[in-house]
Amino acid sequence: MNYQTLCSILLSLASANAVFVSSYDQPLSCPKYTYTLPADASSSSLSSSSAAATSSSSAPSSLKPSSSAGPVPSQLPSIFNSCPADLPLSCSTDASNVDSCCVEAPGGVLLQTQFWDYNPSTGPNDSWTIHGLWPDNCDGSYSSYCDDSMNVNSIKSVLQSFNETELLDFMNTYWKDYQGNDDDLWTHEFNKHATCMSTLKPDCFTDKTSNLGAVEFFKQVTSMFENLPSYKWLSDAGIVPSNDVKYAKTDIAAALNAKFGAEVYFACDKNGAIDEIWYYYHLKGRVIDGDYQPIDYIGKNSCPDQISYPLKNNYPSASNSASPSASSKPTINGYLSPEGQQGCLISDGSWFVGGTCATYHLETAPFGGYNLKSSKGYCGFVSGDLTCSSSVTATQFDLSSDGYLTYGGLDSWTADHSPAANEKVKVQSGSAETVTFKLDFQKK
Repeated sequence: MNYQTLCSILLSLASANAVFVSSYDQPLSCPKYTYTLPADASSSSLSSSSAAATSSSSAPSSLKPSSSAGPVPSQLPSIFNSCPADLPLSCSTDASNVDSCCVEAPGGVLLQTQFWDYNPSTGPNDSWTIHGLWPDNCDGSYSSYCDDSMNVNSIKSVLQSFNETELLDFMNTYWKDYQGNDDDLWTHEFNKHATCMSTLKPDCFTDKTSNLGAVEFFKQVTSMFENLPSYKWLSDAGIVPSNDVKYAKTDIAAALNAKFGAEVYFACDKNGAIDEIWYYYHLKGRVIDGDYQPIDYIGKNSCPDQISYPLKNNYPSASNSASPSASSKPTINGYLSPEGQQGCLISDGSWFVGGTCATYHLETAPFGGYNLKSSKGYCGFVSGDLTCSSSVTATQFDLSSDGYLTYGGLDSWTADHSPAANEKVKVQSGSAETVTFKLDFQKK
């Protein structure tokens, strides 16, 4: 049982005029929580300012709130449609039989991701910073930008409209964009990832027009980050930033795994420096207030055996230096060819045999990955088909270490048949059709 769940239970007891004493060794309160009492109760409402209990004895450490409590997600059962009391774990067999407003599906693997930005540096020198909270599918693939109706133009404006000044202050310190565009990063993370979370869909809320779900999402992410203090966990094992010392990959893994309780993924940049950490979970319940259970990471760690952990303070801050923009970074040019097949992709994204291969450009996207572009325009998906045109919104792709174009974590592409002479065939991401292949990006 987590701290927020205990809060909601105690407040429920209070609504029934029950007498209770906290077993916490400090006063217990439930920040930003408003609970409306039943009509026959003696008081009309109970707010966070009155929801405190007096200490009497110590509780097990697993029940104590964080010693450095930051923003925590609200417990607002009244904003949700009802869910069964005993919910299955995401990605379990039983999860498919439950309303997707109550269990995350298909994105049943949740990742809390963190940055170590050292060049240019962001955030405090003694803390990692937040990247986001992502819903991966149970097989390790993922979707993105799933529901345009959920998109927001500015997370900062949304939080300001709810008077979430404390939350914004926290995010301004610990959720940083290396180019200095923090609000753009927050908005990108919500529109790309949170719109794919089934328990955040508008139909799951009693008020389908409010942005309260977005507010609660950011409280949840910051709360999780507070309870995953990567800098401290590494420091406790003697792994601290240095421009002179390298650390064994096995030592970094052991330090993080021991604290998290499962195998943690971390990534390294082209200099062999650790720059990201991903914590994987299965989830029982909703993204906002569910029970997150640590699991081993999915995939492969490609960091070298000896890893750098550079100091931040040797580099200029993003807020006071000219940071490189996405447009100033080099573009990769090349051809896209279906591996093991004849032909290549032409400029509209179709597979063609016998014609001239189009030159494609991989432009570094603002928040990771690449935008793919041909002479027709940016490439994305129209009715599931890879399409490049001036009317298509740029979509985020990636390039695998062995040179294949990937989308949604998958390097497989598919078509319903191979093209005949002078025939254009549309291709899709995945392996659902008759012909399956990888798209080899052959650099010019």
